[in-house]
Amino acid sequence: MISAFIILFGLTMLYLSTTSRLKAHIKMLVAQGVLLFLICSCAFRHCTIPVIIFLTIETLIVKAILIPWFLNKILNKTHSNRDTDANIAHFYCLLISSVILFCGFMISVIHIPSLSMINPMCFGIALSTIIISLWLITIKHKVLSNVIEFITMENGIFLLSLSVAKEMPILVNIGVLLDVFIAIFILGLFVSRINSEFSDMEVTSLSDLKDCE
Repeated sequence: MISAFIILFGLTMLYLSTTSRLKAHIKMLVAQGVLLFLICSCAFRHCTIPVIIFLTIETLIVKAILIPWFLNKILNKTHSNRDTDANIAHFYCLLISSVILFCGFMISVIHIPSLSMINPMCFGIALSTIIISLWLITIKHKVLSNVIEFITMENGIFLLSLSVAKEMPILVNIGVLLDVFIAIFILGLFVSRINSEFSDMEVTSLSDLKDCE
């Protein structure tokens, strides 16, 4: 069952690479948060009550509810519904993302004795998610799209932490979660400020913010 949830998590990245609708991107963040909760529930079902509570707060409440709600609030304020000016057509985005995800699946079937402590499926999909997120950040033009891809990359890092630990690395994930909170808060203010100064939310508008000579 856990493998099915991990595969579904990887497939959400393919959907993100094929759609320009930012609301659909935010819905995929909700789906990823729920899938991470289900993955953790299967992998750490024998953990103590405090660990289970922490997992529920981090994945289901923060990743699946609070962050998407905050991004929806920014989206409604900026009226920036689509990112249609990517450097690469959607078909090629899907093709490249599929190749990266396929490579992740190939990594998951490689068995190396020295890496027996690593969950291969988690590791392969997590690595693919991080790479696809970084790549989408480079080709997307909307600032909000880059924020969303940053969050998907953090979700990939979270999944990666699950693959390399037999027990839940709570301290690591608390640190990552704090970084995400700070980053989302700052980026939210940043996006709102750009929207008040410019008529669109293009990344290229950032060049106009440089100091004048």
